[in-house]
Amino acid sequence: MSGILVHQSLSELIRTGAIQALRPIGDGQIQPSSLDLRLGRQVWQLQCSFLPGPEGIARKLGRLATATYTTHRDTPLVLHRGGVYLAEVEEVLELPAHISGRANPKSSTGRLDVFVRLLTEQGYAFDTVPPGYRGRLFLEIVPQSFHVAVRRGDCLSQLRLASGPATLDSTELRELQGMRPLCSWSDNSPAPVIEGPVASILLSVDLIAQSGGPVGYQARRHQPPVDLQQRDLPAERWWNPLAQTPEAGHGQVLEPEQFYIFATRERLRIPPELCAELVPYDATKGELRTHYAGFIDSGFGWSEHTEEAGARLVLEIRTHDVPFLLEHGQPLFRLEFMRNEARPAVTYGAGSHYQGQGLRLGKQFTTS
Repeated sequence: MSGILVHQSLSELIRTGAIQALRPIGDGQIQPSSLDLRLGRQVWQLQCSFLPGPEGIARKLGRLATATYTTHRDTPLVLHRGGVYLAEVEEVLELPAHISGRANPKSSTGRLDVFVRLLTEQGYAFDTVPPGYRGRLFLEIVPQSFHVAVRRGDCLSQLRLASGPATLDSTELRELQGMRPLCSWSDNSPAPVIEGPVASILLSVDLIAQSGGPVGYQARRHQPPVDLQQRDLPAERWWNPLAQTPEAGHGQVLEPEQFYIFATRERLRIPPELCAELVPYDATKGELRTHYAGFIDSGFGWSEHTEEAGARLVLEIRTHDVPFLLEHGQPLFRLEFMRNEARPAVTYGAGSHYQGQGLRLGKQFTTS
């Protein structure tokens, strides 16, 4: 059956050597319908971003690398805000001819405003693994709001593999929305399906405070590095909470080149047989980048019990060039749904930091 490969299929690819690594791949890396990729030993600082093309990674590094660093499992390496880095990935692929892949940053990476993209050895596109790819993987890493401290083995990106077409068409998506909504409004009514080259559901931003809390957060610059392995960091050191502003029609004026965290009005319930992806923002709606981590694993916000409310998506926004008024309920991005090739042996569970979430910062931070 075609679709996104699930936990047990990924485990089999590891067992048979189609996914390899110098250090054993841990069970915790294998998600319901994706694989976490680990930071490898070597990191290069670059003059600029690039695509390898036929010249390949090694030749481009010979021209564009300005420094080389070695990562360790115990001692963190600080990647500086505004720097462009390329890092080895521990995992190596020897894929069968019918299997291809797509990558996204992990949620915690995106919520730190760390721009991460996957590269293959002679790739023509970011985050794309061609069918039957055999070779190494690399990550381009660009911290944009904070310095970040990383170690060898840290997971910054996730890879999903597919065999054949996986995207749901509009008929399938409407049927699922009618039976038990994958995406619903606050009153539990199903969000409408949007026609297009690929059927999707339009999601919008929530700027009405929940229980008196903030409606979002703005990153504070010029702070100490954020260590990806730390927990319980005081959020107020790195983030400014944003209060609801009724005088602006529940709107927020976003400043150019600043990073913000908001949440969607809609709630998601991704059943085990499906997964989902946030697709690129339509630039005709404003000069915003609306997400970094775009993949949503099977089981996110889902429960066997129909009364469960589901989970909101966290929305990462960076503005460009001019201030921009963001208003409550403003549509910002689309969600496409994909079928899995089978029901995964595990689903995105209650043990995750983001299961059942509302507005929430990365797992490194705690709010008072």
